Amino acid sequence: MTKPTKPARPQAVADKVRRVTLRRGAEIEWRELSWHDTLTPEQLMNLLERCATAPELGTLVLEFRVDHSGARWLIGSRPGRIAAVKEVLCSHLPVRVTKPRRVRTAMEEACQIRVRGGHRLSSAPDRVSAAVRALYGTATQLGDGERLSVQLLLGRRLPASAWYPPRHRAWLEQLIGGRTLPATATRPSAGQRERHGFLCLIRVGATGTRARTGFLIRQAFGAMRAVETSEAHLHLVPDSPVKFHEVRLPWRWPLALRSHELAPFTAWPAGDPPLPLIGSLHPRLLAPKRELVADTRRIGVCAAPGMSDPVAIPIRDASHAVLTGPTGSAKSTVMLGLIEDAVRAGRGIVVFDPKGDLATDVLARIPASRQADVVVIDPTSSTPVGFNPLKGSARLAHVTSDTLLAIFESVFKEHWGIRTADVLSAAFLSLARIPDANLLWLQPLLTNPQFRRRVLAGQHDPLGTEAFWQQYDAKKPEAQAVEIAPVLNKLRQVILRPGLRAMLGQSSPAFDLEDVFTKRRIVVVNLNRGLLGKEAAKFVGTLMLGQLWSRLLAQQSVSKDRRRIVEIFIDEVHDFLAGIPGDLSDALAQARSLGGAFTMAHQYFGQLDPAMREAIDVNARNKIYFGMNGKDASQAAKYAPPLQAQDFMQLPQFHAYVNILQRGESTGWFAIRTRPPSQPCADPAAVYATSHERYGVSAEETEAHILSLIQDHTPDQPGDGSGGIGRSKR
Repeated sequence: MTKPTKPARPQAVADKVRRVTLRRGAEIEWRELSWHDTLTPEQLMNLLERCATAPELGTLVLEFRVDHSGARWLIGSRPGRIAAVKEVLCSHLPVRVTKPRRVRTAMEEACQIRVRGGHRLSSAPDRVSAAVRALYGTATQLGDGERLSVQLLLGRRLPASAWYPPRHRAWLEQLIGGRTLPATATRPSAGQRERHGFLCLIRVGATGTRARTGFLIRQAFGAMRAVETSEAHLHLVPDSPVKFHEVRLPWRWPLALRSHELAPFTAWPAGDPPLPLIGSLHPRLLAPKRELVADTRRIGVCAAPGMSDPVAIPIRDASHAVLTGPTGSAKSTVMLGLIEDAVRAGRGIVVFDPKGDLATDVLARIPASRQADVVVIDPTSSTPVGFNPLKGSARLAHVTSDTLLAIFESVFKEHWGIRTADVLSAAFLSLARIPDANLLWLQPLLTNPQFRRRVLAGQHDPLGTEAFWQQYDAKKPEAQAVEIAPVLNKLRQVILRPGLRAMLGQSSPAFDLEDVFTKRRIVVVNLNRGLLGKEAAKFVGTLMLGQLWSRLLAQQSVSKDRRRIVEIFIDEVHDFLAGIPGDLSDALAQARSLGGAFTMAHQYFGQLDPAMREAIDVNARNKIYFGMNGKDASQAAKYAPPLQAQDFMQLPQFHAYVNILQRGESTGWFAIRTRPPSQPCADPAAVYATSHERYGVSAEETEAHILSLIQDHTPDQPGDGSGGIGRSKR
């Protein structure tokens, strides 16, 4: 009994997986098979018949291997012929053929299966399925450290006429005792007579204790006896485990079998699901089509049987990504891993979190070297970091105005009209031209004539906003109120919240989103809907995304080689994506060219309106779909051939189907298992406090400034229009 060889060096191991030197000096190259579905016995027999009529494929080796980690199906051929083998397999069977990632381990004991009698084994579909089921049933009983394998070697092809040899053998054949092709006692059916075949060899190997290896081999042999007939009987003969491991070809082929008789010895999943060991093959744990690119920006590991390769989306392929799955499916865990990688890489980051948990997890994983870069925007804080969506370059005032108009229309679309859009367009453009203006100026600008005259006194735009305000002032207050009441009522519900006033009332915040691009800040936008309210969270998040978009557009003035990639993570993306004005599909495409890499997450497809869904589907080249139910599973299956709705419905927790970019090319759909979150390395409360100490302003100070502004612009006497903007000297 031989012992397994010692582990080789990694490169040597990788080479040995793909090629094994045969006794006769030839080599064999391996591929691994991943099944999309179970096979019918007829499918399997037709494939074997096709191989039997293709001598150009050369010698073939089929192996079934199983241990406590799962089952593997391998196929081997001479180098240079494996591509043709793959083409034949994929054209006949629902299978994916990939390079193997695991080393073929040696077996401790091996035997050959021989046939006595007329060599007329049964090819009845139910008998073939019974043999496969019995073999898989044996495989499910393996203990730790035990392995079982079936190896089928297919050699020289035999034509259909070979099954009717001459009555007398040649004298040389009689002299050396060569193998005699069987003479059957019963005439085969017409279909069987037309079958081609192979000279072949069947081996069974096992690893375990001495008693268990013999038992496992006998059990596997017993499973194969399901195809015995009154004319043909199987029996075992000892073989060398070294020959098994090295796939040595025999000097004399012991068997000659028709293609349909070989079906059970492939150990491929032939039969109606569910089958032991593999169940129903739903969910289909697909393997990637090609070798994956190694990168630190990981989202998980391959979930295909026998594979555990890391799966990553390189930053050069990161624009854009979408994650879809219900609560608890691990979307946030995947996003957290990508955020951690961006932090370690020193990139600028913006995280929109409407729940609060992801924000806390991110802060808990900021290393000391980057804690000074963290900016936490939290409207519920007593000293919030300010945010002024009107702040920006005067030359981009029109961009700022358009962005705010799109945001207000999306948030208040139920009360939106042509006149409302006209009024707010002029108001936003006017305020965007004032250096110290903030969003809280909007209400007095529309309702206080004295305030309006003073803040607009320095603007000269006779054909634009100036003409509009002249017409607006000419209207009666009642008419003005009708135009602006719907939006102001909604806006008032937001501004009545002290936290939002304290954040939006800062005209010159200590932090600007421009710093994300120039200073690589880590911005965590904590919009906890449970504390802030759903509408308020949506409003603030949409405002922030709109300003971020205007800063991203400003990157057009930066040469392409100097642009820095900024990663933008948005959970519940449907709530905030309206902050990007204009055609969303064009905007996402433009963001990609400007260095903005969006990673977007949502729970189900119905949350996205048709335009948003199409824009994300077209531009998010990296798709990560978790388990889904009902309608969403059917919808996902349409986007992800060859998967079916049942695959998504049965996908376990912490698993996903992905189709990602690597080196600019799509990998095709395959299954991954997400990686667990890393251990925290920081105190999130301390990081939070440091951010607010550096950038925050107390709510009391902001409230006092707002009151002073309003009081300074309330006339002591009717018609008093003198005075400046800001606090009055005492």
